[in-house]
Amino acid sequence: MASFEIDRQTIKDLDLFNEDGVSVYSFFNHVKTIGGRQKLRKLMETPSFDINVLISRRDSIQFFHGKKMELNVKKNDVDFIEHYLTLNHDPLKANVLDSYAAGIKHKLIPGKDYYDITQGIIDVCKLFKVLDKVNQELQTLLNPPSQIAGIIQLLTAFFEKKEIQKAILFDQEKDLGYLNISHYDKLFRNTERVAVREVVNVLYDLDVFIAIAKAVELNGFCFPEYDKSDQPYVAIKGLYHPCIKNPVSNDVLIQPDKNICFLTGANMAGKSSYLKALGLAVYLAHVGFPVPAVSIKTTLFKGLITTINISDSITSGYSHYFSEVKRLKAVAEKIAVQDNLFVIFDELFRGTNVKDAYDASLATISALSAIKNSVFLISTHIVEIAVELKQFENISFKYFDSKISDNKPVFDFKIRDGVSSETLGYFIFKGEGILEVLEQAASKQK
Repeated sequence: MASFEIDRQTIKDLDLFNEDGVSVYSFFNHVKTIGGRQKLRKLMETPSFDINVLISRRDSIQFFHGKKMELNVKKNDVDFIEHYLTLNHDPLKANVLDSYAAGIKHKLIPGKDYYDITQGIIDVCKLFKVLDKVNQELQTLLNPPSQIAGIIQLLTAFFEKKEIQKAILFDQEKDLGYLNISHYDKLFRNTERVAVREVVNVLYDLDVFIAIAKAVELNGFCFPEYDKSDQPYVAIKGLYHPCIKNPVSNDVLIQPDKNICFLTGANMAGKSSYLKALGLAVYLAHVGFPVPAVSIKTTLFKGLITTINISDSITSGYSHYFSEVKRLKAVAEKIAVQDNLFVIFDELFRGTNVKDAYDASLATISALSAIKNSVFLISTHIVEIAVELKQFENISFKYFDSKISDNKPVFDFKIRDGVSSETLGYFIFKGEGILEVLEQAASKQK
């Protein structure tokens, strides 16, 4: 099956894994283990348009929502288990002679491998105690989704084994003799090696599901619902961006007969934040994760492409405008070979003069209007082209309002139907007193 279309520019635009500041990943990263963290990131990096995959992920996370379940494991213990299971040392021989020979040798000449084996056995047995208790708790819960039911089945079968039951009862003070050390090392790293690895992987799955469910509770996210229609549709109530302090929420409705949104508004009115929030919501729904909104229902798209933070390229010798044109061409080539995409352009052609921006924007949006099986959101300062675009029935017009109050720009960050008529750029410029500073500088030269 073809993969979900996304690229590095889109991942960067949406701040999914921002290393320099707040990232979307950080809102979900409540995991307790390194393996859980790696699995969480892998899930976030693998969007899909397979409804069965997404429903399975969503339902597994939702199952833990509100259940207050905890994994009482320590990161260092689990890290050591990983180290122990991958030791470059053959499992100890579990007969009496070899067990005592290995133990006495370590006592006379302490060796790191024997210490690692001993500590690894202790940590594995502690993990078994925790997961056995978790499994017993899971068994009391009704109607687990298929993936959780599979986890319960795997853990139950594993912990019913007599040797594993003994390991659950392992007492570090009483059971750490030479023969037991050899016995459990052979059991964990040889006889039950594959099963132990499966159980550790289950720990990481549970760690991720519980962590994401916690994010829902902490941030007020919602679980996505999926529409099976083959026509583009997105309905969101109370959409907001989680990285914005005290965000203003907005509703979204994208229907098949209005698959293009022409978005206008003054600088700082909220266009870019809205587009980022919407792109993020669509992305998270396509990884089966909770979404920062009151509710969301969406059809499944085959890809998400954004153009929000395009910059010039000194190394390539590209100007800002040429970088925009190159990006637009790359997006157009993807649209030509893939249908059902969700595409966002923020401030189309901001890097050139007004005349060229007008002509290029009008030509681009006019061409996009003929493509009915994808969704396009386009913000711009060139409000004048709205008159020309009203001939296309599949374009909706939205704007963010602004006004002057007490000689200051005021924004409510709420989206409205229509086209913006506000031009605050020069007002903001004057408000910063730049001309006065320049006049003062000039006066010193007289």
